[in-house]
Amino acid sequence: MVKKATLLVIGILLLSAMLAGCPAPQAEEADVEVPQEVIAGLGRDAGGVYGGAHHHPPLTRLFEMLVTTGFEAEIVPQLATSWEVSDDGLTWTFYLREGVKFHDGTPFNAEAAAFALEMQNKRRPGHLGPIASIEAAGEYSLQITHIEPFAPLLYQLRWPFFSMASPASFDQEGGIVDPIGTGPFREKEWVPGEKLVLVRNEDYWGGVPKLEKITLKHIPDDTTRVMALEAGEIDMIIDVGGVPPEMVPALENNPEIEVLTKPIVTVRYIILNNLKHPFDDVNVRRAIQYGIDRESIIRFALEGFGVPTGSLIAPSAADWHNPDIIVKYDFEIARQLLNEAGWADTDGDGVLDKNGEKFKVLLIISPRWPEPTMAELIQGQLHELGIIVEIQVLEPGARRDAARRGEHDMTLHALSFIGPHNALYRS
Repeated sequence: MVKKATLLVIGILLLSAMLAGCPAPQAEEADVEVPQEVIAGLGRDAGGVYGGAHHHPPLTRLFEMLVTTGFEAEIVPQLATSWEVSDDGLTWTFYLREGVKFHDGTPFNAEAAAFALEMQNKRRPGHLGPIASIEAAGEYSLQITHIEPFAPLLYQLRWPFFSMASPASFDQEGGIVDPIGTGPFREKEWVPGEKLVLVRNEDYWGGVPKLEKITLKHIPDDTTRVMALEAGEIDMIIDVGGVPPEMVPALENNPEIEVLTKPIVTVRYIILNNLKHPFDDVNVRRAIQYGIDRESIIRFALEGFGVPTGSLIAPSAADWHNPDIIVKYDFEIARQLLNEAGWADTDGDGVLDKNGEKFKVLLIISPRWPEPTMAELIQGQLHELGIIVEIQVLEPGARRDAARRGEHDMTLHALSFIGPHNALYRS
């Protein structure tokens, strides 16, 4: 029997991430032409999020999916206007939007959609479920048939990896190597690590966009990014965590800047290494769960931008989310569970011990927001229980490798919840 590290959900859903901080609208001035261009700053390279030419669709609007995520993280139609499922649950039929063209002029229809999904399924087998066939049932009717019912299909299809790209976009392995989508903007220039320049798609099915040009500027440092906004060097800040919560009050007090928020579905949680002592004891793992005050972490690490949750399943996934599954902070229960596991402060120094060993664990994190603050709060809360937590900060890649080698006792992680299949069955 193969053991796996335990995923202990602190259960913090980032309910509101900073979507934009932009100069507040000014009174209209007659006969003044304003250039229809915007420069937006963000903390990552918008052109390299998914590598190569498959730029991040929610950031760039180069690509679109059959279905997408609405403002409240619900599933809404995009290039598919409607869909239905056969009585046996095996066949999904999607009715596609007509009159849509890819940026290279190729018509978007059921054949193009089937080809895109077949190539993407080739590259990422299993993500769309146990596929039997993907085929055009008509010019604008697409059918996806499974070997057995696959309920989370819609959740998977809204994943940006399953964007509708022109047949000319793909390489032989199913990777997107040329950014030819159906979205309202097209790529003009990408300077990796610096900027991605977009121009509007004059033939967009939803109407010609008002903006003529968008420059997505990569500004990694939070303070530098906010200062650029305040100085007018950029017009707005976008993306999840683009404006750290602790910087929000100052921006809200600036009359020239408007701060907007948007719900997201990122769940942050702790991974406990149950292959190592002391987390090989289920009572110890349960004690950690009761001993962490989620509300406090949300208040002090996230400035209130979050809600407690009890699993990796975000509340937006209403078909799977159970709001009753949540462990509330309870110091006494945590202490009782630790005592049942044999941990007690026998020498009165405030630190639990067992068989002469102090309860001391290593928490590995990355320097990325909000992990350092969260780690310090967790360290303090567990200290009250008599647990010593040492924090080690590693660059994200090094942190991931260390965790895979099992060098951690605890580590923090985040999951943007796409659907239950991705979060649970393939994790």
